[in-house]
Amino acid sequence: MSAAANARAPAAPDRAALAFASLMASGVVWGLSWLPLKHFAAAGLGGHAIGLTAYSLVAAVSLPFIWRERAAWRGELPQLLLIGLFFGCANMAFTTALTLGSVVRAMLLFYLLPAWGALGGALFLRERLGARRLLAVGLSLGGVFAILGGASALRGTLSTADGMALAAGLCYAAAGVANRKALAIPLASRTLASFSGCTVAAVAALAFSTPALPHLPPATWAWLAAFAFVWLLGGTLLTTYGVTHVAASRAAVLQVVELLVAVLSAVWIGGEPLGAKEWIGGALIVLATLLEAGNTGGDAHG
Repeated sequence: MSAAANARAPAAPDRAALAFASLMASGVVWGLSWLPLKHFAAAGLGGHAIGLTAYSLVAAVSLPFIWRERAAWRGELPQLLLIGLFFGCANMAFTTALTLGSVVRAMLLFYLLPAWGALGGALFLRERLGARRLLAVGLSLGGVFAILGGASALRGTLSTADGMALAAGLCYAAAGVANRKALAIPLASRTLASFSGCTVAAVAALAFSTPALPHLPPATWAWLAAFAFVWLLGGTLLTTYGVTHVAASRAAVLQVVELLVAVLSAVWIGGEPLGAKEWIGGALIVLATLLEAGNTGGDAHG
C-alpha cells in the first residue's frame, strides 16, 4: 500500500507511457504484498513485529532524504506529521489485517476508501459532494455491507482482521485529506514520511502489547531486510515516479489495479474462497473507486 497514490501530481505527457507502466508495476507489487507478509506471519512475525523491523529499516534510510527537503516543508510541518502518522497507522493496521485474516476480505474492507475520502474531504476541506461522489459513497458502503454479510453483520462483532482493515482504510483516507491540504511539501517527503509514521505507530503500540520476536534463522531476517528495501521501498519508488508524471485521475486507477491483483492472486495462489457476497461487494467497491478516481481534482472547494 503506497502513500504516494494519494498525492496530487502534474501531468507530463512526454513521460506518460513510462510513468503509467510504473504505476501498473507498483500496483502488482502492492497487490502481491500479501505473499511475503503471509510468509513472515507463518514464521511468527505479526504485523506489529513487521512494523518494528521492516518499516523501521526503511524509515532509517528515509529520514536523511526527508530532512534534506526541510526548507520546503518547514512551514507545513503539522501537515507532514499528520501525513506520516496517518499513513503509518494505516500501513501497520493493514499489515496486521493481512497477516491475521483473509486477504480478499482485508482488501475489500480496506477499499471503503471512496466513502472515507469523500466524507473527509467534505468535512475538513469543504469539498462539494456532487451526485457522482455521493453515488461512490453509497456504492462503497453497500459493498462493505454485502461483504460483511448484509443485515446479519449488524448482529455480530467484527473480527480483529476485519477491524484492522477498516481502520487502515480510515487512516489512509485521513492521510489523503492531510495530503490534499498540504501545498508545499515535496512528493518524496510526503511518501517517505509513511515509513517513519509506521515506526512511530509501532513503537507507541508497545505501550499496549509487546510482539513476540521469535528466534529466526539468519536467512529469514535477510529476507525481511530484502522485503523492506526491495519490496516496500521499491514499490514506493515506482509509485512515486508514476504519480509525478501522470495526471492524478489516472494515477488513482492504481488502487483498482492493486485491489484486483490482490484479490485474484489470493484466490488463485492462496486458494481463498470467493463467494457471492465477495463478488457483489467487490464489484460495488471497484465501481465506487472508479467513480471517485474520475472526481480527482474535479471537486471545487466551497
